[in-house]
Amino acid sequence: MAEAVLKSFDKFQELEIYSAGIAPVNHVSPVAIEVMAEIGIDLKQGAPEHYSKFSDLEFDYLITVGDGTADQLKLPPVKFKRKMHLGFHNPYKSFRDREELKEKCREIRDEIKIEMDYFYHRILKKKAAF
Repeated sequence: MAEAVLKSFDKFQELEIYSAGIAPVNHVSPVAIEVMAEIGIDLKQGAPEHYSKFSDLEFDYLITVGDGTADQLKLPPVKFKRKMHLGFHNPYKSFRDREELKEKCREIRDEIKIEMDYFYHRILKKKAAF
């Protein structure tokens, strides 16, 4: 979600944006695809990448999204200059029905959108202006 939201702000494709996980699942959740489509973002079908695919790169920013706090998160061995963490409880671990899961995913989507909007417009663009 964070990758897709950030790319939606980068209309002129000025950034190199990658997305990968420590233990990625083998598919993109249909619920995540659905809630992102509600805000006009096409979350591509396919399998999420493993971080090791990008282990030879150095990133300006590493944005981690995961269950818990930044201190609790096991960081992958990748090179980065700055780090930002968005902590959420995994909505797939406990939900009663599909509608509850969708609502939890919407809440996470909306918070990611707020955080990525701030990151893109207040940090990246402001830095580029100097």
